[in-house]
Amino acid sequence: MTRRVFLLMGLAIFAVVLSHAAGWGQIAMVNWTDRYRPVTVPNYDAVGSLGWNVLVFIRQIVVWAVPAFLFCSALFVTYAARGSQGVFSWKMARVRIVGLLIPYLIWSIFWFVMDALEHTFYSPGEYISRLIVGKADGGSYFFIPLLCQFYLLSPLIVQGAKSKPKRLLVVAVVIQLIGFGIQYLRFVGMAVPSFIKWIIDSWLFFMWSTYFALGLVYGFHSERIKQAVLRYKWILFACLLIFGVIAVFEAEAIFSLTKYDVRYVPFTFSAWFYSIAFLLAFVVFDKTSIPLQSRIISLGGKSLGIYLIHAKAISYVARLIRQVAPRLLAYPVLIFSPLMLVVGLAVPLLLMAIVSRTPLRRYYRYLFG
Repeated sequence: MTRRVFLLMGLAIFAVVLSHAAGWGQIAMVNWTDRYRPVTVPNYDAVGSLGWNVLVFIRQIVVWAVPAFLFCSALFVTYAARGSQGVFSWKMARVRIVGLLIPYLIWSIFWFVMDALEHTFYSPGEYISRLIVGKADGGSYFFIPLLCQFYLLSPLIVQGAKSKPKRLLVVAVVIQLIGFGIQYLRFVGMAVPSFIKWIIDSWLFFMWSTYFALGLVYGFHSERIKQAVLRYKWILFACLLIFGVIAVFEAEAIFSLTKYDVRYVPFTFSAWFYSIAFLLAFVVFDKTSIPLQSRIISLGGKSLGIYLIHAKAISYVARLIRQVAPRLLAYPVLIFSPLMLVVGLAVPLLLMAIVSRTPLRRYYRYLFG
């Protein structure tokens, strides 16, 4: 079971890096076009082209990645609770939060220093704000504060996941659907109170509650859930395909019509259904092996380190290529984005390998978790 969890985490971190790599391909097509064509930027000629749509599809089709991490994190909470008579204590929550925050703070401060070397400074309040909401690296660190919120909730809801799983799932679903409903009201132009908009936009747990709750319930009732879903596995597979396609088109349609950007995150109903279908399909088709499975499992064990480093590594190398090899930008799908994917995985893995093989290894868990 643990190997299966690390496999899902490995797939999820690969998906996260892939999405960010594809995003830099889109930047090359729109914002850096002048480096390989005589045009002014931003240039939108490529928007709607085959290459652009390929990158859009790649980024949207992996929106299940963060839900998968929340699902896996909840499973580890249930493992800890089972070893403690079904209780997940505040002390356990504190240990997990500290284990996340130490590498998070180290790398956040490091990126602040790197920004300062490039003459990018923030006010004291903004530094604090960026740490709280996970924007030290530009925005992708939001997952750490989000996961800390769920760890703080875990001592209150773990027993419910064990004894009243249906009730917990219903509450989690209702909370998330209310959040989505508010989003859709904004899409159609209805006024929403400022504090509610802040809740929706601040990456609080309300927009993610289903995935963590599902992980808790599955952790305690895996066989019951698997047997219940197994009877409908091919319907589930069909839903996975259908909602995956709808999620791509719905997010693009919302952006086109309203300019609200919910692309590449599971903040639409279709992306929510798709993410849940993906998690349940992964559970049901547990006998299915995939290519390079052992390597992906290894990635899962190093996912926090990859997550903390990959976005900035891609950013630095992408900007270097913009200066020294701009012709590569002309091939965003075939060359540039795949190269960014390699950079996003290779740089963190190389750093982790160096630290683990030198006297610095005593600091490994503080740097990479």
